[in-house]
Amino acid sequence: MSAIKIAENIYAVGVKDPGLAVFDIVMATKYGTTYNSYLIKGTEKTALIDGVKKEFTDEFLSNIEEIIPVDKIDYLIVNHDEPDHSGAIPAILEKNPQIKLFCSASAVPFLKNIINREADITGFKDKATLELGGKTLEFKLMPYMHWPDTMMEYLHEDKILFSNDGFATHFCSDCLYADEVKEDIDHEFFYYFDSIMRPFTAYIRRDMPKLDEYDIRMIAPSHGPIHRQDTAKYLDRYKNWSVDKSEGKNQITIFYASNYGNTKKMAEFFGTQLEKAGYNITLIDAGKLNIDNAREQIETSKAVMIGTPTFNGDAVAPIWNLVNLFSTVYSVGKKAVVFGSYGWSGEGVKLVAARLTGLKLKVFEENFRARLIPSAEEIKEMENYTKKVVDFIG
Repeated sequence: MSAIKIAENIYAVGVKDPGLAVFDIVMATKYGTTYNSYLIKGTEKTALIDGVKKEFTDEFLSNIEEIIPVDKIDYLIVNHDEPDHSGAIPAILEKNPQIKLFCSASAVPFLKNIINREADITGFKDKATLELGGKTLEFKLMPYMHWPDTMMEYLHEDKILFSNDGFATHFCSDCLYADEVKEDIDHEFFYYFDSIMRPFTAYIRRDMPKLDEYDIRMIAPSHGPIHRQDTAKYLDRYKNWSVDKSEGKNQITIFYASNYGNTKKMAEFFGTQLEKAGYNITLIDAGKLNIDNAREQIETSKAVMIGTPTFNGDAVAPIWNLVNLFSTVYSVGKKAVVFGSYGWSGEGVKLVAARLTGLKLKVFEENFRARLIPSAEEIKEMENYTKKVVDFIG
């Protein structure tokens, strides 16, 4: 990939990585990816937006040199410090130690840890501007899309949004623009959101209105093709996909795993009691878990209950598989209750509660355990416990 002009004095200078099979350890990338970077030449100053992965540094520098010597660039804008964007920054500094680095204020300590050398770094606040001479960049802080340091820029004269990981796609082809792609780019666009952005939907809901005031004619992300047609479609999709699915609902999902049926009986008992209290209840056997459905249930639920037996001093594997899903959706502050049956020990319930607390759910401090088959006395305790759960959930 060489430098490609996308508007007057604006160039895409990023690189392709068609052989990438997995991104961030867990995300399969069927079509590879690109690491996009953009060069903007004003009449007075030149700015480079984002870097690329370290392994592609030589190609990246070569693309830049097609337009301008690296040591003639005035500004390097770092929208996000993750290594697939920042890996080549040390090489830029080697060739141009006087370049000024701009990033969000929260990105400054990350950036210092990446370059490990002295440099001129400025951390911007929201709506700061940078004049290049006939090219005016306005900086938009967009925290947690998808790191706390994430920033975007709007180029006023050309109506381009440089969106970093927002509105990106892991897709590598000969096509620079999304409207030229023959494959199902819409699916890949959603897959990227689902894998990268979905855990941060509450932040995206807060961030997206910041873009409403701009006439965005082109979206230039850090991965995949550029969007130059129907940009409102991509903006609206992020808004729609990040709505609060639990708002206005009275849903409680009870997940459970049960070997001999005892934890299942507890789950069913709690479900019946909570239905009487006015909640809509869904029971799901974690041993038969459908991942997509489970993620949807977590998001749509006002609260969740998790029931686990204890085997060999631990919760069982299906429950841990379930718990791992909470980090793949936005679940911060969601209320959770843990219960379960046990035989000669009962650590599983406490371990699950601790893990959910670590994931920043609001976990009811009182867990409920029943030894083997719940007795009449324990069933009475479960009735009283349900009343406490209702007070907790609200």
